[in-house]
Amino acid sequence: MEMVRDNQAELMDLQAENERLRQQVERLQQTNQDLLMALETTALHGDIIEQQLEEANRQLQFEIGERQRRQVALQSLLNVISRQKSDLEVILQTTIEHGDAVETELADLNQRLEAEISERVEAEDKLRLILNTISKKKMDLEIILQTLIEHGDAVEAQWYNKAVEANILATIDNLTQIANRRKLDDYLTEEWARLGRDCLPLSFLLCDVDFFKTYNDTFGHQAGDRCLQEVAQAIAATVKRPADLVARYGGEEFAVILPNTPLAGALQVGERIRQAVENLCIVQTPTCPNPCVTISVGVATAIPGQGMSIASLIASADQCLYLAKQRGRNCVCNLATAPV
Repeated sequence: MEMVRDNQAELMDLQAENERLRQQVERLQQTNQDLLMALETTALHGDIIEQQLEEANRQLQFEIGERQRRQVALQSLLNVISRQKSDLEVILQTTIEHGDAVETELADLNQRLEAEISERVEAEDKLRLILNTISKKKMDLEIILQTLIEHGDAVEAQWYNKAVEANILATIDNLTQIANRRKLDDYLTEEWARLGRDCLPLSFLLCDVDFFKTYNDTFGHQAGDRCLQEVAQAIAATVKRPADLVARYGGEEFAVILPNTPLAGALQVGERIRQAVENLCIVQTPTCPNPCVTISVGVATAIPGQGMSIASLIASADQCLYLAKQRGRNCVCNLATAPV
């Protein structure tokens, strides 16, 4: 648009110049007429008048040529302005026709830009929160580290005691407070290897509370739990050597490991266990043959590494326990012996 205004101003200047030239031509023509009249009225100044006429004619021809050149320039400028006007009309028409689309696209672009700005602001807030959290945790860790440095020995001793306590709890049966199955398996493996090196016997006892399911169904699970607790403590009180181990095998079954104990000694321990449980006088249900809770014991003995494994030792004790059940319960059995 600025170009159009400049072109229009230049056009107006050219038109004014053209008018000025036209007026000069008219004046020159008038002068020429005056000279002709003077020529007619006097013959005395003919040469002078002729020279003046020739000069006026040359000046007139020059002005006419200058005017023609300016007219050509003016026409060229008019052509340029006309083309620019056509281009502007096309641009204006295109803008009018596609104005809504452009406006919609600009609105969408603005909306996307606002959404992106919002996401970036939200991301910056989250990052700032994370940095604050990390900074706080770093400070907490520095405090903990400083505390550990200052009280390292006390903390180490405390953690060691907790670890020992946790290790002990991990090997204790929660209900009966005797060794659990995990402790039984670990200790049996250790003693099997140790006694095998020295070719010494190891005896294994499996004990099962007789008619416990009937007892549990009749008196309830809480009474059943108390019964198992009392039986476990009676067995533990009977087995007194430090190297011996009493453990809950599972359910109402208990196991006893007797390192360096031959079969005869193991049968005696089994009998003492049977008597100790019977002497508890825990009242049994009327449908059972014995008025008090009793226990059956299976005994197996082996020298580790001499044709028998841990699994076969346990299987032998389990077979002896089954034999005790078949022989009326409340007894101690070994495959090579009669009920004790």
